[in-house]
Amino acid sequence: MYEIKSQITETAEFEKIRRVDGFRNITAEFPAYLTDESKFSCQPFDFLFFPKSEAELSAVMSEMARRGVKATIAGARTGLVGGCVPNQGALVSLENLDRVLALYYDGPSAEWRLKAQCAVSLRAIAAQLAAKSIPDIERCADGLTLLEMDRFRQDPDSYFYPPDPTEMSASLGGTVATNASGARTFRYGPTRDWVRGIRVMLANGELLDLPRGKYFASPSGEFTVTDSAGRDYKVKIPTYRSPRTKNTAGFFAAAHMDLVDLFIGSEGAFGVITEITVGLLKRTPKISVVQFLASDDQAIDLVRALRTDSRIRLDFLEMYSGTAIDLLRERQRRDAKSVGTPTIPETARSALFFELDFDPAAKEVAMEALDAAVRAGGASLAESWAAYENRELDRLKNFRHILPETINAIIAERKKRHPGLHKLGTDLAVPNERLADMWAVYRDALAGAGLEWAAFGHIGNNHVHINIMPRDMADLQKALGLYQMFAEKAVAFGGSVSAEHGVGKLKAKFLKTMFSPAEIEEMRAVKRALDPAMLLNPGNIFEE
Repeated sequence: MYEIKSQITETAEFEKIRRVDGFRNITAEFPAYLTDESKFSCQPFDFLFFPKSEAELSAVMSEMARRGVKATIAGARTGLVGGCVPNQGALVSLENLDRVLALYYDGPSAEWRLKAQCAVSLRAIAAQLAAKSIPDIERCADGLTLLEMDRFRQDPDSYFYPPDPTEMSASLGGTVATNASGARTFRYGPTRDWVRGIRVMLANGELLDLPRGKYFASPSGEFTVTDSAGRDYKVKIPTYRSPRTKNTAGFFAAAHMDLVDLFIGSEGAFGVITEITVGLLKRTPKISVVQFLASDDQAIDLVRALRTDSRIRLDFLEMYSGTAIDLLRERQRRDAKSVGTPTIPETARSALFFELDFDPAAKEVAMEALDAAVRAGGASLAESWAAYENRELDRLKNFRHILPETINAIIAERKKRHPGLHKLGTDLAVPNERLADMWAVYRDALAGAGLEWAAFGHIGNNHVHINIMPRDMADLQKALGLYQMFAEKAVAFGGSVSAEHGVGKLKAKFLKTMFSPAEIEEMRAVKRALDPAMLLNPGNIFEE
């Protein structure tokens, strides 16, 4: 049996915490808080809170628990599954918990680590690490902290936070709550692999401080968490095991697992992540390549060749389908400055985007192997863009990142005519050996459906996003039927119904495609153990 002693935050006066009462007032004054990037529509709710500290957050949570009011937690609202879209009760925005708290060197692991509040954006972390300047720390009067900052500046190497979700405005806490991943997951793994500790607030306002490597499940698969009032929360971890793919569907479960991992990827089902400590990695010179190809099928074949050559160690391996290239080409015609790249070749009917270590002064065995693989696949590096200077690397990454922005803008415009409309983006992954099979399922079904779509994303992990852009509600219903079939095929191939975005509300219906009723009940039991009144994030993961 393992026992955690929680920490109570200092009491804050609830009535002094900034809030907006009444759905009409919230709608009029704060319409942005009614949805997220999925454009999923909210249901009426009563309160919107803006706590400025853990103490204020604790006061909000304990008061809502006392009243029996369910609370939805929001961060940067960049999610794609409606997770922070309220359907009742209260919405609690964590946006003011946005400070980097510490940067220090951990001797035993020989690793620089960063500690931050949950609302710090990935973009802010990347920029401050690149500049080796963290204003929040530099304003601190703690001599030891400032000494660490001086040591960091004097380190000749540069460092970065490896997880790379496409949306860099996402909050760190949100990415931990969903175990977000992205392009660099191909080499470095998802968010989970880089979390070194978290602070979590339970629904009753209690705060748990959890370093990685301290609290593990018992041999029988149980945790006992004890709060400061002496109440025990007995947690039995689920007995299922995850597939051999990227996966964020359901709660993490493994033998002798770390308690930290129970909260990572749990989508706030039983705790609010308020602070996170993450590991950093030394930056090395890179070269990025956008390889244009004649067809999507040629791209699939080249993916398999790039993955099987041990001399080619890619940081990421991304895909643009022909339909995605068409969207970007049209945007470039309308607004070339926003794309910021050379003109997309008219002959391009698909593309792969990848990055690898590169030293222009050294003999590059990997580049020779890359050239051979591309030529063997019927293409040529002459039909590509390449960059290794920082400014040019950023231009190619922007080329990748503006694609989902372009699709979201199309949906937002169509939603004006059809308020219930939303895009449908697949988040499915399959094992390596089923990539071609899954692509054939997508290709053949979409060819006959008459729907507008574009595919892009993490093809190196067999995790390409099929984004269906319905033109009206009839299209949306047709797309939902296709998505169900896609999910069933992915599971049949040994994959996951949610590889990185989580389940939220939008995809809760697909959980039963991957898990049996008994396994879903095991998940519900974990939530009931830590959130007995089922107050946190209603409608997420579990259909109501």
